[in-house]
Amino acid sequence: MTRNSAQRAKTRLLLAFALLGAMAIPAAAEDDCTGFSFPVDTDIAWMNAADSESVEAGAKLPSLPAKAVTLKMKMTRDITLPVKSGRKKQAIGGGTYSGWFEIASLPKAGMYQISVSHEGWIDAAQNGELVQSHSFSGRPACKAVRKSVRYELGAGPVTVQVAGAPVEAVKVTIREAN
Repeated sequence: MTRNSAQRAKTRLLLAFALLGAMAIPAAAEDDCTGFSFPVDTDIAWMNAADSESVEAGAKLPSLPAKAVTLKMKMTRDITLPVKSGRKKQAIGGGTYSGWFEIASLPKAGMYQISVSHEGWIDAAQNGELVQSHSFSGRPACKAVRKSVRYELGAGPVTVQVAGAPVEAVKVTIREAN
């Protein structure tokens, strides 16, 4: 092999590696929402759908929504949540947003999954008290679902709270866990 042909072979090899690397970038972006501890496919689909229900902080929904809810929140310093958040007050930044909505009645008792599109603390409350979370999972790089938390909830009213979000509006899903 001559020096020129060896150089051409080396150049082709480098180009092949560069192309493979460029092809891996979109694949990595597609995988940003993989690796959750439990299924979030429904949550991702609802978050990405164009038809979310938009509500102001403090809204009351008559029943469990079958799509994402866009919760418009207020500056954390200007709002009082109905139930004291499970996140320590000093852990919530000063320039953050918080809010909540109530669901008049869950259809039945069971494991429910609440997911949010952005960073923020998720609480569920029933009968004026926080419900202890069962499990949680999150992926900071996922653009659709940042965090998902599971709660064992009873039938009846439930309050969903989000505290310390860096944005004024977040999408929230709540559904029976699968």
